[in-house]
Amino acid sequence: MPAPPRQDLWTGTLLLGEHVAVLQGRAGGSLRHAHYAHQLLLSEHAPWQVEIDGERREGRRLWLPSFQPHAVLAAPADGCTVFLEPGHADVAAVLRQLPQLPARLPALQPLLPGLCRAQALDRRLRAAVAEIGARLPDGIAATDIAQAAHLSPSQLHRRFQSDLSITLRGWVLWRRLRHALVRHLAGDSLTASAHAAGFADLAHLSRNLRRMFGIGAAQLRELRLRRYDND
Repeated sequence: MPAPPRQDLWTGTLLLGEHVAVLQGRAGGSLRHAHYAHQLLLSEHAPWQVEIDGERREGRRLWLPSFQPHAVLAAPADGCTVFLEPGHADVAAVLRQLPQLPARLPALQPLLPGLCRAQALDRRLRAAVAEIGARLPDGIAATDIAQAAHLSPSQLHRRFQSDLSITLRGWVLWRRLRHALVRHLAGDSLTASAHAAGFADLAHLSRNLRRMFGIGAAQLRELRLRRYDND
């Protein structure tokens, strides 16, 4: 069995958009976890070392699909990690370009639009997503979201799973985690960030962060945040 990963700080720049994020720097090791986003691990020099289903893999261009359980055992000092939400990712384009994708943010950033899905989401689903964003961090009832999207609750749940590859509840949690991350990297305390995103307390945020990313929130405190508005 692979040795447990070291829980180092994540350092570098986090380019954060609505549906894509790119970390240029060191991604500290993570415990076994699974998250909604597809993940690309890129490096020009030292390989990534990852545990997947109990087996160790390493490489300079690795693809981890949505909800694939994995742990990062060792990361390059200046690697590049890309997170793409499945509902907005062009998987065929990603896999086709993966062997040639640059592992440096200045060269990679202009290519990000080409990794995203060309077709727009259904207008009713867009309305539902917008309504969720407007209601965060407050409690969100499925019936209210369905009404705003002109769908029945059952249709709403089906559209999230078919078009975004996630449950409605999972999507809300995913957006809460993103909101907490933005607040924390902008300077808020972890506790204030948790409350601002609608978590009951810091422990609630930490449990979900470890489940989805295998890390503690304190490991992210050295990241520099940049906004990305082209996705």
